[in-house]
Amino acid sequence: MKRFTTLLLVAACAGLLALPQPAAADVQFGIKAGANMAKPTGADAQDPLATLKSKVGFTGGIFLAFNFGRVVTIQSEVLYTMKGATYEALDDTYTDKLYADYIEIPLLLKLRIPTPVVQPFVFAGPTVGFKLKEKWESNGEEVPLGEAILKNNDYGAIFGAGLNVGRNFMIDVRYSLGLQKVISTFEGDVEPDFKNGVWSASIGIAF
Repeated sequence: MKRFTTLLLVAACAGLLALPQPAAADVQFGIKAGANMAKPTGADAQDPLATLKSKVGFTGGIFLAFNFGRVVTIQSEVLYTMKGATYEALDDTYTDKLYADYIEIPLLLKLRIPTPVVQPFVFAGPTVGFKLKEKWESNGEEVPLGEAILKNNDYGAIFGAGLNVGRNFMIDVRYSLGLQKVISTFEGDVEPDFKNGVWSASIGIAF
């Protein structure tokens, strides 16, 4: 599944870049930045002895949008995004934090309502992520990692909505639903059901 999703993104991006000039006449390049609120999902993300808290972090990067008519846009993005979680023991004996930073590449289909000045839109599409680094803290001190806790790659689906303000400014809110079990170190035959889940809000400027 992961290999198929990666190949799909690469093929789609290559196909978009190969479009003839008339079909790709309305192309926008832009930058965007915002904030994440990450909280893992899955049956094993919950700990009955601890409270799971979200990690708030940064997200930002670049995008390339191909506008087909007044309604349809296909948008590719390359984003730096921060994910992770905090576990606080119910008896206050420990606080563990597991953080990871990723380069994430979504490919989104956007549908716009062609109203004047402000245009609402919805969007969805697949995404793949590549881990840059991870960090584990226990009671405020960094724990050296003999081996990685999280896998190097991730994939999932993105759903969201937003507003275009004029032609050059946009805001959006999205949820990134991780479909990959991301724990790489485990004992036994059953892989832990621990996936990334992230709410994001961002502001973009198109050129």
